[in-house]
Amino acid sequence: MKILISFPHKKIDVFFEGAMLEYQIKKACQKDDVTVVTKFSTDIDIANFINLNSQSSKVIRQAIAESIPTLLWMFFANNDTYARVIEARKDGELYIPLSRLELINMMDGVVVPTQEARVILRKLGVKIPIFVIYGAVDTRRIDELKSSKTDVFRRYFRISDNQKYAITVTNIKAREHIEQLNDLAAAVPNYNFYAFISGGTSLLDKVRLKTMNQLTSPNLIVSKLIPEDVYRMGVIGASYFIDLGYDKMNVMTIFEPMYLKVPLILRKNVIFKEIIDETKAYIVNDYNGAAYLIRTEAETDAITEKAYEYTQNYNAAAFNEAIYNLFYKIYTR
Repeated sequence: MKILISFPHKKIDVFFEGAMLEYQIKKACQKDDVTVVTKFSTDIDIANFINLNSQSSKVIRQAIAESIPTLLWMFFANNDTYARVIEARKDGELYIPLSRLELINMMDGVVVPTQEARVILRKLGVKIPIFVIYGAVDTRRIDELKSSKTDVFRRYFRISDNQKYAITVTNIKAREHIEQLNDLAAAVPNYNFYAFISGGTSLLDKVRLKTMNQLTSPNLIVSKLIPEDVYRMGVIGASYFIDLGYDKMNVMTIFEPMYLKVPLILRKNVIFKEIIDETKAYIVNDYNGAAYLIRTEAETDAITEKAYEYTQNYNAAAFNEAIYNLFYKIYTR
């Protein structure tokens, strides 16, 4: 099989959700009977796409013209500006811009991490076949960092050893998420809250990011994405991983705190119930619920253990095998 993995994006140094997904798909293709390419040619057997920007859209149309099966990966990396396909309106309603939806429905299939994601896409107008593969990430680098004697996250942000903090990851467009975090930070002033924002390289996105940090509570640190090892050390030492936004949870981000037994506090509309339920995370309606849990130091051992168990059942090896099996099924049909 000759497999195209297309993820055209501006060159950045940060290894984020789209790149994490790209890495896992490539790992799944490390087989004797598979050749992976990143540029289009007419002898490709299956073409995979992680985003729908102008470059990838052009390649999708080329593949369709050559009758090459095309797959789009969705709900794995929607925080990532360079992989974002689904948008959220001001009231939280999810939608796919019409130009993207029309292109999606010209393709051969979509890959999603849960059955619930399949239902959502049907409601949003996706008509093509939808394949479900439960996602995961490679945890070997995390295991290496856990044994590190130097806390590069605390050094990077110059915070004391006894300062408690929580981490969140979101997109530059997720204004509601930042507003919720700002209210949470004001309600729990003894904690630091670090919000890592995926944005583009445009002047507008840079101004948005700077404004967010200036206009929010002093203990809410709004930052661009940071080097991956610094970020992962931050997750290792975090008291909580929080998501209070409108967008559905992104598997490539949420898997690591689950594996590390970091307590999750998630807004109700964020979760995919096949992955997260009340046995694996604290589920809240808004920042008030999160503030109560943090202030009262709610017990977390039971939920973190259940979340960790999930990562053992649906690990990177299982994800890779499922990816390969899907490709082989399409190739031999």
